[in-house]
Amino acid sequence: MFKLTIALLTILFFVSPEYAEGGIEWGDAPPDSVSPWTLEWRGGLNGSQASYRNWEQGGVNTLAVTAQTNFDALYRKEKWGYKLDMGLRYGQASIGDDLRKTEDEIKIRNTVRYFLEDERWSVLAGVNFLSQFDIGKDRDQVNTVSKFLAPAYVTETLGISFQPNDYFTMEFGATAKQTIVLDDRQIGDEPDAPNIRQRYGLSPDQSVRNELGFSIRLEFDREILDNIRYVSSLETFSNASRNPDRSDFTFNNELIGRINDYLNTTFRFTMLYNDDVSDKLQLRQSLTVGLSFRLI
Repeated sequence: MFKLTIALLTILFFVSPEYAEGGIEWGDAPPDSVSPWTLEWRGGLNGSQASYRNWEQGGVNTLAVTAQTNFDALYRKEKWGYKLDMGLRYGQASIGDDLRKTEDEIKIRNTVRYFLEDERWSVLAGVNFLSQFDIGKDRDQVNTVSKFLAPAYVTETLGISFQPNDYFTMEFGATAKQTIVLDDRQIGDEPDAPNIRQRYGLSPDQSVRNELGFSIRLEFDREILDNIRYVSSLETFSNASRNPDRSDFTFNNELIGRINDYLNTTFRFTMLYNDDVSDKLQLRQSLTVGLSFRLI
């Protein structure tokens, strides 16, 4: 999978760079003389590095690289709209002689909207997919705990969207959720060790788990200071057969500081809770400097 990272970096370096400001907004329906389609493809490369030689105070050579790409397609005609958001992200870090995965995400969102008379409101239908590319190991780098389609999450939502302005969106509705784990290996060598499906709330012989409930999604994307953009999203899912205090949620935050037309620095902070995996709040944060490109 390290070869995949190199391939992504090569693609990014052989395109004409332009600073990537962000995704496509729904906006108003274009006139008939204009194409109803809007396309945007962005790429990014972030990293950090430290090396030591004859350094008396000690230290470990490190190199971390993350490549990402986002493709957005928007169709808008009269009262109807369709939007595809596809985000791919993969990163690895070399710490001494150890190579570890730091980022790994495949995220695809499909949304169809019918806009009401007050176009701040719309009826929506959405199908979303979330998984990863590569094998993930436990903290000791011994046992495999994740891979492509182990797990993967698919959600289908029918609901209402409210967008009072161009930087804030709220969606809520009835949702069906499938947790997919197409791997039944055991985690560990002990005879009673759980298999990978049990790690994600499935039974050992179950490859797909279905849930019904409701979801809420809040999204904020705005330049809050000169050359500083804040992007935040909160996604929740509540199983109809559980208490609300056991709702799954993911809270993503990004502060993106623009240095010039090519460089930016990004602080990412994520909070995640899913009691099928752990009863503890999961946290992740990173601070990187890198390049941004607009390909289309």
